[in-house]
Amino acid sequence: MEFSTLKARVESLSAPFRPNSLEDVNKVLQGTLTVMSAVYGNESNQVKTLLKSAEEIRKKQIITPLVAQELSQLVRGTISNLKEEIDAGLFGGLQKRIAGDVLTDFIQLAKTILEKQGDDAKNVAAVLAAAAFEDTIRRMGSSFAGVIGRDKLDEVINALKNADILQAPQLGIAISYLSFRNHALHSDWQKIDRASVHSVLGFVEQLLLKHFQ
Repeated sequence: MEFSTLKARVESLSAPFRPNSLEDVNKVLQGTLTVMSAVYGNESNQVKTLLKSAEEIRKKQIITPLVAQELSQLVRGTISNLKEEIDAGLFGGLQKRIAGDVLTDFIQLAKTILEKQGDDAKNVAAVLAAAAFEDTIRRMGSSFAGVIGRDKLDEVINALKNADILQAPQLGIAISYLSFRNHALHSDWQKIDRASVHSVLGFVEQLLLKHFQ
């Protein structure tokens, strides 16, 4: 779930609802669980705690309006906490860490493939390395330099330079890898060797450690 979508969803869940209506409260509860699952994961302590608290209320109260009222208080408190964490920038950082984890897995896959012999393995790993490089640069552009859309990759790198995010020697390295990315994109395999694939993967790992952890 994108950060803007997440924020809009939490705002909609914050809208007034009938606290005595079990139907309304359950709808907001389910919406809150959906948001929390997207952010923290289905098996997270936050989700488990909310589910457990809701179940305890249902077991304790028999009269439907009282169940609705207590669940309403639980949900309102949870949503309020979500809003505070958004305002504090927690989810922006979380989103970056998730992106970093995904790209790290991508890099590990490329390394595993690169361990195999033959040009086919080298070529596949090169495509994965080029994709990881481009995606990392674009995510950095979006997160740190206000780049929105599909600007040319060299323009994104320049925006990161102007924002003082990419500086020497990383700036020069990033620029030099544009040709690698283009060779992989156009299947110019004779211009790509295993050493260059390893080099790109190592560079992307450095960026991820610095900006997405």
